[in-house]
Amino acid sequence: MAKDFRRLAVVKGLEKVSQSGFSNLVLPSLLEEGNLQEKDKNFVTTVFYGTLEHKITLDYILQKYISKPLSKLDRDVLAVLESGLYQILYMNSVPEFAAINQAVGICPVLKKTSAKGLVNAVLRKAAKFDIEKAKFQSETERVSVTYSVNPDIAEIVMRDYRNDYDKIFAAMFNRPKLTININETAVSTENFKKLFDEKGVKYLDTELENSLELKTGGSVTALPGFKEGYFFVQGVTSRYRVKSAGIKPGDDILDLCAAPGGKSFARSILLNNTGSVTSCDPNDSRLALINSGADRLNLKNIKTLKNLGQIYREDLAEKDIVICDVPCSGIGIIPKKPDLRYKDMSDTDSLVKLQYEILSTGARYLKKGGRIVYSTCTINKDENERQIDKFISANENFRLVKQNCPVAGAKNIGEKVTFLPGFTEYDGFFVAVLEKVW
Repeated sequence: MAKDFRRLAVVKGLEKVSQSGFSNLVLPSLLEEGNLQEKDKNFVTTVFYGTLEHKITLDYILQKYISKPLSKLDRDVLAVLESGLYQILYMNSVPEFAAINQAVGICPVLKKTSAKGLVNAVLRKAAKFDIEKAKFQSETERVSVTYSVNPDIAEIVMRDYRNDYDKIFAAMFNRPKLTININETAVSTENFKKLFDEKGVKYLDTELENSLELKTGGSVTALPGFKEGYFFVQGVTSRYRVKSAGIKPGDDILDLCAAPGGKSFARSILLNNTGSVTSCDPNDSRLALINSGADRLNLKNIKTLKNLGQIYREDLAEKDIVICDVPCSGIGIIPKKPDLRYKDMSDTDSLVKLQYEILSTGARYLKKGGRIVYSTCTINKDENERQIDKFISANENFRLVKQNCPVAGAKNIGEKVTFLPGFTEYDGFFVAVLEKVW
């Protein structure tokens, strides 16, 4: 019965995501609804995210053995087939016969008894398919199917990284590291580590000070020191973007795209209760997230402002530092958000235009000698290097600032830093720092 509940939760979750749901919102509610034991929750999480990660590959194989387009297939039945095939191909802990039997067995529970024969026959055939021997119509199709990404994403990465795209895409299946940033306005790093040691929380130091990689699983909010505001979740790449600006106590900082707030928090901590951080977002609920986080961390020099980053305001002028962590395609954080594998890239031109508008507006807020940090969580050069090159060509009063990035594998090319999956152990990010000379 527990296995039925597990499979049912997976199928329901996949069906909800197919209706434009977001996996990070769908899964938590499913786990609560099912009243599952911890080991069953782990199983559901693994199969749910794994199926989403490999969906294009799974659908490519399944289509070989189903006469009608998968889009015409009942959504529940398709989810049963996808999750069953995922277990067969990618989970060594689940024997093939068991995965097939469970997939067939869940059909009556879903009131899809008539699909039992189809599910049984298709999975038995699909289990024997060898993706390594598949004949693809193009290199784009091979990359898309092999690494389960939208063909548009495949073409972008193939274009920008001609010799490395297989390595990059392969790394996007790696589980992301969970890292935290210590709030040194509330506790010293030394004392915080002692607290973790006393409570048996396992961790590793990262390349950046005050940043730890968690090795103990479970809810972050249940860890010692969370309620006291001693730390917050922040990836190493995000932490580096914060440090890249060269923040000094007393700086007046403007964060034009601040939500959900982590980078604003880190900058506030570096100011050590001096200066100010104005954190902007056009969405009230996202501003509320920033305020809630700042309150928990007891950071008093953060103020939030409802504002569109591309619209200039006179009252925000003469800043020491401006942060433009702009909206982007998110290709670099696919390991964290499997939904991004299937992102429609048709709006990239309008996105690039918006990014440039935010960068140009942000530059207007700087005082002489001030710095602007432009960053994204993508590896698309149209959104990264080419944006900066265009800006520098059009603004002679700005110069690129050399960065000294300590993160192993980071690519520092022409004073611009790129984190590439497969070359670093972290997400894909881009950072450029520019100084207003006059």
